[in-house]
Amino acid sequence: MRNCFAILRKSIILSVLPLFTAAAYAQAPALDELLPYQGETALEIPAAVPAPAETYPDLEQDRKPAKLISSAGGARVIGGVRFERDPQANTYAWRDLSIEDSKLEEVYFGYRSGGTGHNFLLFTFKDGAKSDGRTVRGFVAEVLPWKKKGEEFEPFTAGISGKYDLVWNLVSWDSFLESSIVKSKLAVDVYPLKVSREEKLRLLDEAVKESTRDYAGEKYHTFFNSCSSNALKVFSRATGHHLVVGRMLPAVVIKHLKLRGFLGGRQRHDASSWKP
Repeated sequence: MRNCFAILRKSIILSVLPLFTAAAYAQAPALDELLPYQGETALEIPAAVPAPAETYPDLEQDRKPAKLISSAGGARVIGGVRFERDPQANTYAWRDLSIEDSKLEEVYFGYRSGGTGHNFLLFTFKDGAKSDGRTVRGFVAEVLPWKKKGEEFEPFTAGISGKYDLVWNLVSWDSFLESSIVKSKLAVDVYPLKVSREEKLRLLDEAVKESTRDYAGEKYHTFFNSCSSNALKVFSRATGHHLVVGRMLPAVVIKHLKLRGFLGGRQRHDASSWKP
């Protein structure tokens, strides 16, 4: 009896096997239709698509946060750097900027006229910094109040009440001059910092760190968290000189740095000396 069952089971398997084989063969063309040519994988992971640049539509369009894309071997790539302005639309181009420590040439402490004034740091490079294969002379690191479009800046009321968010802005030197001189009809003065080569490199490092860190929710303050106080903070961290300035206003800061012997001769840029 046991032999009979074994023979019966074997005959069933042999009779069903051709049906499975035929079914599998019948499915093969469906798989072939997925493959354009022999040997290609059925699924391909698409290349990463860069996220669209944040435009912050309700805020002033000449400033926004930058980000550090890469840093290795004394070379950095920074995203979200401001470049040329379209005068008709009054909008700016924002691109990546590549800089190399070895090509850092000079560091300047800057002052721009108008209102209470404005302090910033300027970094210039031998043979220029690079953006999309183009050379730029340098870039500015500045702190600004991040106000709404068309909103008037009130330094001694709203500027000390926490109304404005703080934003670090990185700008190509040419764009900074064009917006200051051509658009705003202001003058720009820069003073070379009288510091060592090592201190210049640390100034660059500190400025990039500060301007690309996460400062979301941080508020601008005319005296304690402003263009002047942040430029001095970078200077102090890089050089070890901790300066005490009684009235933290841009023109006062320049006078203080001059008295301490940290600034070289003034280089003025205005409508009579600079053309786009």
